[in-house]
Amino acid sequence: MKGIYVDTNLIIARYKPEDPLYVLANRLFKARNYEFIISPITLTELYSVLSRVKIHISIPEGMENIDIPTLIEFILEDCNLKIVSKTRIVTYQIGKERIKIPLEYYIALSIADKIKLRTLDLIHIAYAYLIKDRIKAFVTGDNEIIDKQETIFHMLGIKVISPQDIVN
Repeated sequence: MKGIYVDTNLIIARYKPEDPLYVLANRLFKARNYEFIISPITLTELYSVLSRVKIHISIPEGMENIDIPTLIEFILEDCNLKIVSKTRIVTYQIGKERIKIPLEYYIALSIADKIKLRTLDLIHIAYAYLIKDRIKAFVTGDNEIIDKQETIFHMLGIKVISPQDIVN
């Protein structure tokens, strides 16, 4: 079964009742007939976001005082998330300098001018491209990414969908 790469905004939305994506995110993660895949960038983003919004999220009673790593473990299990890591290092030439960077950064650099998304969104798309043999789509509630779905598919062959496409 091919998986669905899940954007971080849907994971966070599942635990924020005031988030406009809250209901959709909860319906999405209850659809257990999918393998939900995230990347190391998602993990990093979860740590970053949760360290700032932990007091605003809804988690089971008794978990209010847990640390961020334990909260992340809970979320990974609760959402049935699988971390897929496929990092490669490439040499990139900028001017006269040659530097080593992760392949997903190189891909993000290569598509930035055509897709015109924010940095983390570009890296998510690049990472999804690296593992596209494992996924059938990239699901997001981010309208900026959804608005670029045709360009992303044309350039990288990645199908971008909204959670409504799965839960309806």
